[in-house]
Amino acid sequence: MKVIAAVLGTPPSAADLLYVPVEGVSGRADPVTAIAVYRSDDTPLPEGVEAYRVDEQVQWDRGDAVVTRISFVRRPRELTHEDFAFHWTQVHAPLARRHHPRICRYVQNVVVHKLTPDAPDVDGIAELGFASLDDFRERMYDSPEGQRIIAADVREFIDVTAGWRMLARRA
Repeated sequence: MKVIAAVLGTPPSAADLLYVPVEGVSGRADPVTAIAVYRSDDTPLPEGVEAYRVDEQVQWDRGDAVVTRISFVRRPRELTHEDFAFHWTQVHAPLARRHHPRICRYVQNVVVHKLTPDAPDVDGIAELGFASLDDFRERMYDSPEGQRIIAADVREFIDVTAGWRMLARRA
């Protein structure tokens, strides 16, 4: 199973994949220096991380991503974690496929549980990969109507005021 860790200190060398900020972090007061991805539960976690065991759902992978938007998301209080996961993977993913044609890689990581006690509560970690920074900034949606559809759907299963995000690149 996959482990994702927000690194608050020195980035580890033992990670299978390391993402570093391109433009910093939004929605969070504490600084994050990197996101580390581990593919093995046997890897000891370094100090200074907030780690989660996740169930990885690769929705599509259509090429190399130059930048990745990583979002740590929380569900609204009225939804169960199971309802959140179902809506995200079964309802939202097909909408995203239709209205996000420039996302080259979309991975939904449903949080199974926190591995470190100080990690903030989140229900999922999204990885949205783009071939260029311009694709992220200017071509994320297929149309203004597609943007409205995605925004309305996101409000159904994500508390948009909670969680945090980071625009990153592979180290």
